[in-house]
Parts: sequence; C-alpha cells; structure tokens
Amino acid sequence: MTSAFTERSHAVLYRKYRPKPCSMVINKILEFLKEKKKTPFISAVDVACGSGQSTPVLGEYFDSVLGCDISEAQINEATKTNTAPNIKYCVADAEHIPVADNSVDLVTCSQAAHWLDIPAFCKEVDRTLKPFGCLAIYSRLRNGQKFLHENAEIATRLTDVFMKFRYDTLKDYWEFPVKIHDDIYTQDLQIHFSDCQRHIVDEHSDLSLSELIGYLETVSAYQNYHKEHPEDDILKDLQDKYVQITFNFV
Repeated sequence: MTSAFTERSHAVLYRKYRPKPCSMVINKILEFLKEKKKTPFISAVDVACGSGQSTPVLGEYFDSVLGCDISEAQINEATKTNTAPNIKYCVADAEHIPVADNSVDLVTCSQAAHWLDIPAFCKEVDRTLKPFGCLAIYSRLRNGQKFLHENAEIATRLTDVFMKFRYDTLKDYWEFPVKIHDDIYTQDLQIHFSDCQRHIVDEHSDLSLSELIGYLETVSAYQNYHKEHPEDDILKDLQDKYVQITFNFV
C-alpha cells in the first residue's frame, strides 16, 4: 500500500474536502450482499479508509464496522470526528487486516484499490470473509468528468480548464497507479472471486468553488507538484480562471 497520504497536513485536508461515497453505490453493494446473506449484517471492514469518508455510512447497516488505513495521521483524523459507538478505526495495511478468520460479512475499499497489491489483498479478504461474505471495490472514474452549468458554453469552458489543469499542469506528477486508474477499475482489476459484478453509476456532485479547490489540494499529483514548486500557487491561478469564466462571461 502507498504512503502517499500519510502526512498530517494532507490528512486534515482529506477529512475536510474528500467527498462521501455516492448513496447509489452503497445501495448497489447492499443489494448484492442481500442476495448472498440474510440480514442482520454483523460486521464490515473498510480498508484504506483514509480519514473516514466511506466508513460511517456502513455503520447504519452493520452491528460493527472497522475502518483501517496505513496512515496514522488519516486514522487520527477519522477518530476525531467519529461519534458512532459501533465504528472503530485502527492503523493497518490492506494485506494484514486485524480481524479473525471468517469473521466479516463485507469488506469494502473505496478509491484506493489502485494503490494495493491486489493478489495479496484478495488473499487477506479470502481469509477474513465469512461464507457468502462479499468484497466491494469502488472508485470515481477520472475520464468523462465534466462541469454542469445552465449555460452550455460556460460548462464547456470550465471543463476545458479543469482538464488542462489535470492532464497538462499535473501531467508529470501523477503516480503510475493513478495514470491507469480508469483502466484498473473498468477492465483490469484482477480478482479471483466468483460471481463478480461490475457497475457504472452516474454521479452528480454540487461543489462550491472553494470546495473544488480544496478537493484538488488533496490529490496526490498536486501534493507532488507543490513539494517541487512550493512557490507556484497553481490552485489560485485555477480559481481565478474559474471566476473569470463564470462572472465575466460574454
């Protein structure tokens, strides 16, 4: 598992700006699990949970949920905001989940499988799952993202600026797993479990400009760029372009 998200300052940004999973995705996971197992569901593990974006939603459906991440800083942030008595967090990597054999109904991994050693992870999942337990891996696809606006030309220009920032400005700062992210999730995620299903869900997110800039500050490529060029305020430049397009459009 990568250590790209282990710094405390990064973890704080992660907790503040990373979005929660789409409810449609969670519903798909639960529907699949219900086909295999009877309710009530007892236990779930959320692997590579970060600062707790995807873990709390599982607490509504399971008696106990464990969120684990390799980053102590991320786990500290997750613990700070946790008020649910049935949710716990711990530092652990995806290949060494700290639970007993055959003890878990569901293992999830949100937006992190591209960083993992998948064969080793699947072996560990196989150890932890109960009979008919399920593994759910999901992420937001990078290609095809676009801005929506009541003015189609503004939407196009906003999208173009975003894509130029992602694929030109940050081009040399994406780690290899992120570069092939969409291929991994749509084609090449090799797992050995039977009865696998793949779904693509359309998601629309309403973000303010400050929330979007905050989110971009969390991505690994920006963090890599900023370490090499701390004097360059490329997010401020991007924000200014968005303001100019939106408010000075002719």
